[in-house]
Amino acid sequence: MDDSVSMEVDGGNVTRNPENMERSEMKEDIKKKKTKAVTSDVWRYFTKLGPGDDGIDRAQCDGCKQKFKAGGKQYGTLSLKRHLDRCVKIDFEDIGQTLIEMQNKMGALKIDNHVSREMFAAFVIDCDVPFSIVDNKKFRNWVKYISPTLGLITRNTLKEDVLKIYSREKEKLKSILLAIPNRVCLTSDLWTSITTEGYLCLTAHFVDLNWKL
Repeated sequence: MDDSVSMEVDGGNVTRNPENMERSEMKEDIKKKKTKAVTSDVWRYFTKLGPGDDGIDRAQCDGCKQKFKAGGKQYGTLSLKRHLDRCVKIDFEDIGQTLIEMQNKMGALKIDNHVSREMFAAFVIDCDVPFSIVDNKKFRNWVKYISPTLGLITRNTLKEDVLKIYSREKEKLKSILLAIPNRVCLTSDLWTSITTEGYLCLTAHFVDLNWKL
């Protein structure tokens, strides 16, 4: 008989010992917790490749196809998250829209904080919105109403997100310019801001590999 559940005979009736039953249930709960799969938002952008020759699990970026060690306590998902911040092959704005459409069809929208921050930073860049918008009380109340679980960022975090996008887009532009076989035409433009700061804007025109200007 299993030691986790003992039986007692009382007047011909077999009854289970409640204390042993409770211990057995606790053991089952512990087993379930140990065997429960660990999930992370980064796996939306990576494919698990399984263990390599050294026995360490690896994952491949769906954008640039770069491979990383991932798995266990020694190799978690931190390196994968760092790669997402600088990968030039993944467009988070498009991924975010795809996730929204897919989850809306499923009837359950789960907010991905990483994608949310990328999309918000892209909005700030596109609309020339000041970083101080995140400190606005009415804006923060609106965000809390839309998603109480969404983490609200500070203006310094927003600045870092914008700089990450800038660095990634700069590397992407470099790779595009290196790939074109023809010349680049440069046009400069001088202008002064409302705070009397002078700027030089440099525009590059070229024909890409698809013969588009």
